[in-house]
Amino acid sequence: MSARLNKRKAGALLDQARLLIANGTFGRAIEVLREVLDAKVLPGTDADRLYAEALELAGRRDEARVFLEKAVHRHKHDTTLMVRLGVLLMHVNESARAVELMARARNELRRDPIFLTNYAAGLLKVGRLAEAESTLAAAMLTGGGEDTRLVLALAKAQRGDAQGAEAIAVQIGTQSKDANLRSAARAIEADCRLMQGDPRGALQRFRALDAEGNLDPEHLPHAALAAQLAGDEAQASAFMQRRMSTATAEDRLLFAQVALSRGKPSDAMADLERAEQSVGERLPGFDYELLVAKARALRLMGKLAESRELVERAKVMPEAELRLLGARVWLEAGHLAAESGDFELASLSFGRALDLDPNESEARLARESSARKVPWKTELKASPDARLEAAKSEAEAMKRRFLAREGELELMRRELQRLKSASADAEQRAKDLERDARRVKDEQAQRVREELEAQERDTDSKARDVVDEGLGAVREKCPETLLRMVMVAERTYQKGLYSELPAAAVAVLFSGALERSLFMLLVQRFDGWLEHSGRRASFLKGAVREKRGKRVEYFDRFVEAFDRSMEAKAPSLGEVGRALTRRNEAPLADFKTFLDSIGLADAFVDSLARFVQTAKERLRDPVAHGLAIDLSWDELKAFREAFLLKFEGGPSVLARLLGA
Repeated sequence: MSARLNKRKAGALLDQARLLIANGTFGRAIEVLREVLDAKVLPGTDADRLYAEALELAGRRDEARVFLEKAVHRHKHDTTLMVRLGVLLMHVNESARAVELMARARNELRRDPIFLTNYAAGLLKVGRLAEAESTLAAAMLTGGGEDTRLVLALAKAQRGDAQGAEAIAVQIGTQSKDANLRSAARAIEADCRLMQGDPRGALQRFRALDAEGNLDPEHLPHAALAAQLAGDEAQASAFMQRRMSTATAEDRLLFAQVALSRGKPSDAMADLERAEQSVGERLPGFDYELLVAKARALRLMGKLAESRELVERAKVMPEAELRLLGARVWLEAGHLAAESGDFELASLSFGRALDLDPNESEARLARESSARKVPWKTELKASPDARLEAAKSEAEAMKRRFLAREGELELMRRELQRLKSASADAEQRAKDLERDARRVKDEQAQRVREELEAQERDTDSKARDVVDEGLGAVREKCPETLLRMVMVAERTYQKGLYSELPAAAVAVLFSGALERSLFMLLVQRFDGWLEHSGRRASFLKGAVREKRGKRVEYFDRFVEAFDRSMEAKAPSLGEVGRALTRRNEAPLADFKTFLDSIGLADAFVDSLARFVQTAKERLRDPVAHGLAIDLSWDELKAFREAFLLKFEGGPSVLARLLGA
């Protein structure tokens, strides 16, 4: 059957597949798309993208990957296919290649918040934290939503800011309308509770997710560790058992932490060896955590020299200076020093661990214990030390008598020592000044980030309130793509109120949203109406102005969009406005009938036509109509008011179109 498909039929099947996917009928969508692909009559890669999406949604991820690999090879410059393959690779823990693919698409998609969010998630997985944060900032500026903020929470957690990450996760987990986003946010919230030393709170949240059937298998090891630290060993074992058959290297590392908490270092070493031998992706910090966990297991097994060697290796790794994560190696260093009898060094090491993680209760208790042992050890050594000091004094007196004639040489040595000390002091002061400068710079950067985040939250909230007010009860009818465009335009408008952004730049976004709304809510619906009513052929025939062989010239370019044999572009803003104005002319009679059928009164359509024409002339292309390009904020405000809030004393243009 596929061999007999022409472009028109293939296009209709493609639309049918989109509806099937939207309705969750993935198996049937795969069959329809396979037929379209086999026919090879449609240009572009829409069918390829939809086919891969349907396979993924149907749970056939391996097939989707094989198909996408071939599609990317065929269409080497198609960024959409590259990104879809990249996202799939991240799901199967091949983040390095995923990031490489998406990096090739960044220039073309640098203003697409969904792409930027996925790219930032990949950067986090490969440990490029600074790049991930700058990418997330760009995503927020271009209209990133809750999914972007969720990845921002992961970035904060990776940097050690568990409180900041939790604040974002709690907000999304309680306010989001997307069930999947809510579940993901609550899992991050549970992890943050665990990072902040509250295993009971973490376990409570993991259990709630599990009861709802929303606990992702990847979070089972985290839940197991939370249960173990909260004292519920049976629950910890149950969580681990559910993950055992598909455990990754990261999971084995967490299983080892559970074994160490149970006082079973041999079991922990077995899990750590399996983790080291596992094939697959390693998340940032894996090597550091593996060393520290091995060091702890070896110490508990009495192998202090081997443990100390691993601790010294871990101390010089970058993770040793990170908040929360860095505390672990200093905790182990403190225990090793205490077991060697050096309680002063132990107390300093435990203090360093507490500097990095104030909630580390084990370090706090150990430091208190070490502090009590320092005076006892000092007193024990006092008498022998005093005798040794006396002997040293007598020897020094003898030395002075023998070296009396060499006094000048001694003075020179002392001067040299003084100069060395002065140089060392100057070097230390320089290091202190450099450290203070870095600290001030970091504090300033943090303040700027916090101000930007607060500004983004305020802008996002205001934009959401305006859109909710303008659309009211019909907001739920607004297609997601259109709603996102409207939100981006309104967010940019809100930012422009306190920045130097020109009104013309914001106007482009609003005119784009108007054009998209006319296409989705009028043009596409009219196309469906023609199909279902069977009037397409008569409509096209009645609008023919001239026909020469296969070449057809229609009464208006608007009509060409509905002739599937011509592969015409979607009608522009001006073409839709002209069709609205000329709807009462005979060639557009069917368009007039359609407008009447969806309840759009003539008076409103006349006003809408004028509104669209004004948008075309003043906002979209003023130069082509002989007008100045310096659009004022008052003009932009009036357009925004009509499009989004209130139009001629009634609901806004967008609300009227959505409610038709």
